[in-house]
Amino acid sequence: MNHTPPFQYLLRQSFKRFISLSLLMTLLIILVRFYEILFISGKAGYPAGSTSDLLYGIRFDLLLSIRLSTILLIPFLLIDHYNLRAARIFFETFAAVVVAGELLLLQYFATTRIPLGSDLLGYSAGEIEQTVGASGQFSFTTFAPVLVFLGITWYLYHKKYYFKVPHLVISLYIFSLLFAIFPISDFNPDPVDYKNEFSMNIAANKFNLFSGSMLTYFNQKNGSSKFELNSKTQVAADITPDSVHLSNLNDSLVQQSGKSEGTGNPFTYLSQDYPFLHKETTPDVLAPFFKPGTTAPSIVFILVESLGRAYCGDGAYLGSFTPFLDSLMAKSLYWENCLSTSGRTFSVLPSMLASLPFGEKGFADLGDKMPDHLSLISLLINRAGYTSSFYYGGDTKFDAMEPFLRRQGTSKIIGIHDYGKEYKQLPSDRNGYSWGYGDLDIFKKYLTDLKSHETGKRVDVMLTLSMHNPFLVPNQQHYNDLVEKRMADQQLTEDLKKYNRQYVPQFATMLYFDDALRYFFQEIGKMKSFQNTIFIITGDHRMPEIPISTQLDRFHVPLVIYSPMLKEADTFASIVTHYDVTPSLLALLKDRLHLSLPSETSWIGHGLDTNPSFRNLNEYPLKRNTGELTDYISGDHFISGSTLYKVYPDLNIEPENNPELNDQLQKQFANYKAKNNFATQGNQLIPDSIKKYIRP
Repeated sequence: MNHTPPFQYLLRQSFKRFISLSLLMTLLIILVRFYEILFISGKAGYPAGSTSDLLYGIRFDLLLSIRLSTILLIPFLLIDHYNLRAARIFFETFAAVVVAGELLLLQYFATTRIPLGSDLLGYSAGEIEQTVGASGQFSFTTFAPVLVFLGITWYLYHKKYYFKVPHLVISLYIFSLLFAIFPISDFNPDPVDYKNEFSMNIAANKFNLFSGSMLTYFNQKNGSSKFELNSKTQVAADITPDSVHLSNLNDSLVQQSGKSEGTGNPFTYLSQDYPFLHKETTPDVLAPFFKPGTTAPSIVFILVESLGRAYCGDGAYLGSFTPFLDSLMAKSLYWENCLSTSGRTFSVLPSMLASLPFGEKGFADLGDKMPDHLSLISLLINRAGYTSSFYYGGDTKFDAMEPFLRRQGTSKIIGIHDYGKEYKQLPSDRNGYSWGYGDLDIFKKYLTDLKSHETGKRVDVMLTLSMHNPFLVPNQQHYNDLVEKRMADQQLTEDLKKYNRQYVPQFATMLYFDDALRYFFQEIGKMKSFQNTIFIITGDHRMPEIPISTQLDRFHVPLVIYSPMLKEADTFASIVTHYDVTPSLLALLKDRLHLSLPSETSWIGHGLDTNPSFRNLNEYPLKRNTGELTDYISGDHFISGSTLYKVYPDLNIEPENNPELNDQLQKQFANYKAKNNFATQGNQLIPDSIKKYIRP
């Protein structure tokens, strides 16, 4: 006669089996951590002191294992009740996916120095293949560790899958599962515990960061579109809209700028149907620096891949590796505390050329669903008879650049397939991959084409390519050697030299770009149109492959406006962003050329601030990648995730314990996100009455 054990006994036995399988998964996750310590950190060039952060990160591996076990508990018990083997295979498969995923995420982080998250969803399959191909991650050495760990997983779950677990361990494990259920668990590192962002990221469990980023993305994607049109914030009593237009505003008043929304050039939004629509009140702060004149100038943008302030310009904390650009800054209007609007390239064109909100994964990614909008290019083409061109060394469809520029009216778009035999692509990596044509060839192509049609008013854009993984440039050894010479010329400390030597290929690409820029200005300076051209030079974001120091550092880039028409040069410490460039250029051209421009706009930017002292008069959202909108700067405060920071004159940040201010800024940021969702999910940026300005 068959005897069926009591249900309580079966449940207890299933739970014991579950614990043994779960402990094996924990062991595998910790083995991945030791693989990173022993084999990856040295090869990838992690900075000195990283080992202690990696070891400390084991706690986050344990927390991940507990979290996953909590998720698997009920399904496992149900399956195990009916079929022991099926339950084991279910758990083994899940553990294998986690381990393989953790290893691949680790490989990505070791190459890019930033963790992969929801930005994965912001790219097409072709773009992912292109990016991964450029990084050299499709190779046997990438997948060999995955195969080894999968073999270890198979062995453990087939040979050692059930073992006796002491009662004390069972009790502790039950407590741990309960710990994971309650919202007291901190599954990711707290930024305040780490000296910089890179240290925090190497301590974190990469699988946990990835899943957390994906969760944030879907929460934001399905976020509220209900907003307050003009949010009620505490405006500094002594600051008025008129007074803040003056570049020499008393510093004692500026100290209060962090208290309010839009204290620099405050917007009063006009319509619930168009939440970013406001009166166009951008002051013309650039005119005093230019010689008088009524001739329409050409405008040339040089957008530099990965040009960060960490290694460019006076006071760069890694030393400057752009000597020619540094010399040009001394003859220019130079903002040393400019912020890009994202940590990737996807937002540089919409932000610089049109001061646009982000949409879900970047404004350009909206494609045919892009709301109607104003832009520098479309306004100058349709209101002032300009022409426009775009030059890039790679695929112009990447990051939806070409569709966005076509929408503005740019007729000439030069990409990887438009260079002749006289141009050579960047050297290929060991897998035979090259992004396309280097910076020198981009400049040469532009100059050659310009010679054939130099007359006329133009707004041209060049986006460079060389300062990008895999960091290979022509005459590589020459530029590698120049890195050492450049460090010696600047008399960098031995400790800083030692640190920088870990990233010689990266610094070599900077020196290559700088030489290419020198050539560009030498040649364009010989042309007649040079005397009537305004050049805008900035980085699209800071290079992540050299470890980022703070959450704000990833956005810190130089902004340079150079022109033979300048009557004086100046340097400004005030914080500005890419959003501010288009409003200020149009303010300059409107008065200079008496252009008829809209009296209402939807710019996110308030215009450039030409105060020589450090200050920030406005608030701006910053999107670290296509899937994460978690950063926001307001006055001299910055929030990243749930953490509030104080911003200092060198753009370093320190955590600040001020729950009331944190709550206020979080509400302002949430209100922006709701506006962003509403305006970009429909055609809600500008009304029909303004669209005549962007139509021929």
